[in-house]
Amino acid sequence: MPASGFLVLVLVLLVTCEAEPATEFVQASDGGSASLPCNLSPTGAPDKLSVVLWYRGGEQNPIYKYDVRGNQPARWADASLQNRYFLRILDDHRAVMNISPTKLSDEQVFHCKVDFAKSSTRITHVNLTIIVPPSGIQVSDDWGPVKNGITTAYAEGASLMLTCVATSGKPLAKVSWWRDRNLVTEQTEYFSDRRKSQNVLKIDKLTRSHLLAVYSCEASNSRLQPPLVVRTAIDMYLRPLEVLLIAPTGNKPAFSSGKRYNITCSCRGSRPPAIVTWWKDGVSLEGGIVTVSDNGNTTNSTLSFTPTAADNGLILTCKASNQRIPFSELQRTWMLEVLYPPRVSLNLGHGLNGNNIKEGSDVYFECHLEANPKVHRVWWLRDGEKLLTNNSAGVIVSNQTLILQRVNRHTSGRYCCEATNKEGTTKSPVFHLRVKFEPVCGDVARKVLGAAKDEPLTVDCKVDAEPAATVFRWSFNSTPGVFRELTDFKNEAGGTSVLTYVPKVAADYGTLQCWGQNDIGTQMSPCIFHVTPASRPDPPHSCVVGNVSHHSVSVSCKKGFDGGLRQKFVLTLLSGDVIIANLSSQLASDFNISNLEATHDYLATIYAVNAKGPSKQSVPLAIRTLPAPSLKEQRRSTGPTDGALKASTGPLMYILLAAGSTLIIAAAVGVIIFAVRKFKVDSPVRHPRVRSPKIEESPLTAHVQPLYTDSASDENNPDLIPEAPNSEALLTTSVTPYTITPRPSSKRNCATQMPIKPYHVTWAPILQSRNCSTQTPPPHKESSV
Repeated sequence: MPASGFLVLVLVLLVTCEAEPATEFVQASDGGSASLPCNLSPTGAPDKLSVVLWYRGGEQNPIYKYDVRGNQPARWADASLQNRYFLRILDDHRAVMNISPTKLSDEQVFHCKVDFAKSSTRITHVNLTIIVPPSGIQVSDDWGPVKNGITTAYAEGASLMLTCVATSGKPLAKVSWWRDRNLVTEQTEYFSDRRKSQNVLKIDKLTRSHLLAVYSCEASNSRLQPPLVVRTAIDMYLRPLEVLLIAPTGNKPAFSSGKRYNITCSCRGSRPPAIVTWWKDGVSLEGGIVTVSDNGNTTNSTLSFTPTAADNGLILTCKASNQRIPFSELQRTWMLEVLYPPRVSLNLGHGLNGNNIKEGSDVYFECHLEANPKVHRVWWLRDGEKLLTNNSAGVIVSNQTLILQRVNRHTSGRYCCEATNKEGTTKSPVFHLRVKFEPVCGDVARKVLGAAKDEPLTVDCKVDAEPAATVFRWSFNSTPGVFRELTDFKNEAGGTSVLTYVPKVAADYGTLQCWGQNDIGTQMSPCIFHVTPASRPDPPHSCVVGNVSHHSVSVSCKKGFDGGLRQKFVLTLLSGDVIIANLSSQLASDFNISNLEATHDYLATIYAVNAKGPSKQSVPLAIRTLPAPSLKEQRRSTGPTDGALKASTGPLMYILLAAGSTLIIAAAVGVIIFAVRKFKVDSPVRHPRVRSPKIEESPLTAHVQPLYTDSASDENNPDLIPEAPNSEALLTTSVTPYTITPRPSSKRNCATQMPIKPYHVTWAPILQSRNCSTQTPPPHKESSV
């Protein structure tokens, strides 16, 4: 060391020893600015400042000099300071050395030496520390560095560890964790060898409050500059909080089978949105439309569900879970109450064989029901008709049981039971009860058939039986006692046998008998067919008049024997002596006559016609139509309402009354004139009127030929079969209604040979028709056997 330097050091030490100089500590950021204080106060009496010298570390030469001994203050700085140092005199007692910008090399102990004119030198020591901030901060979670300011998603209830590391810096930075401006932890670990410091934040159990919570990591090694801050949000998976089932039917859902319902399962609180599944009695259901609320907090799944009766009592379950979180599933269940119409089944009573029920047995049915809600009505039906208890008929209805006592063939039918509840009505499958019985005649037990000689006659023997008859027997017997078995027949399905019979001689007319046989037995009473020679039909009888009005009337008669052939019916209507109409009917002996005059007398006769000819006429019927409705009645039915009558004027009423009076007078005059003409006695001077011919003598219409009439000898000799006319033309000839025909010559009494006024009401019904040549009544034919 040079001698001069040694002397300066000695001088400083002496001065130091004489008065302990103050030491100031100053910190400055690297690249910032530093202010080093210097005390300018004299140690003794007031004195004048001379020179201020600045030394750095142990250097012997000043690095900065401020001299006020001249006229002007002089400043000098070492070139190594690069003009970064500047001394500012604040007042007579203080001065500050400003360093800007600071460098890490400026970290030294500086000495400020102040000389006075008289006083001793004052030295101030300043320890300058240059602060280097940390170069960066890194936050990591359990899975590694945090990216984009948000952690890896953690499940609710899991633990979390966040580590904040500050690197470099002089001195090493202090690291702390903050949340919502509140200090959480500042326990910093320093690693000088690795030039880093860190702070670990531990959260033992994450709750919903930690979702997206922001934690701030701050690293600072000086108050001269703000700390480095890194903010980190916590991402989480949340469990479902609540699951609800919502039905359109209310809190206690009851569903009707066959109807479609939309059931909603609502899950709240899951993050991410929950996975919703549907289950019915442990079986997964497909479908369900999922919607998520805008904030993602609520997930709804809507299931379109059509329940059936089989679903009643089953468990419908909605499950919601966050698949990121184990054991996070929540569920809500319903026991389904399904309302459905009755399910009905019909069973034959225990011990009964439905295929072997015979007449005289007792049968009972049981109706089994399953319904929700309960059945409130049960009906028993046979062939669609409701059954009620009838002890005399052997029918006993007891709610769900039907008892049939002493069944017969009429008991057979299709049976079912019908049950009703609030949801509807259901019928059970039909049970076809077939009561087995031996054959009996189906239509009628006796029948008369007419046939001509050598004319094939087809005879159908229809018998009722269960099971159907499969074996038949035919026989013939006649009056002389002829009996023989017949074999010329064919059996058809359904219990019918068809015999073709041809009478050739008189002995072939008699009785045909038919017996059927099935598994139960043989028919007891045969079906009988009387074969007679074909003849004219018998006239209709028991004719009555009904539905009489002022312009129409109906006539109904009972049929007579058809002569063994197909017949039709003809009605002749007379007004006085004039035939005004002929009506025919192919199928029935009923006639409706219209377009008649009011208050008028008519006479009607009816006869039958077959291929052999017409029958005798029926007893004439006297018909009188009702009076026509009067003007007053017409006005009553067609006149204006009471309101309209009240609104009519007086003169109009008088005009109507006058018109009505005139019409009444005119009608009275007309009635008088009609009566005079009707009941006027024929004068001998008058020309005789041409009367109508007899029905047997006159054609039915002007366009129809007279019907074929057999001779008397034909009727008396059944073995003599006359040649039949064209029966098809006869039966298909239509009679034109309301055909007016001219009257032929007059009819005479057989006994007196005097003209007879035809159809005179007083005696015509009493006379009996006789043969004019023999004076004997014609033979009578039996209409039935």
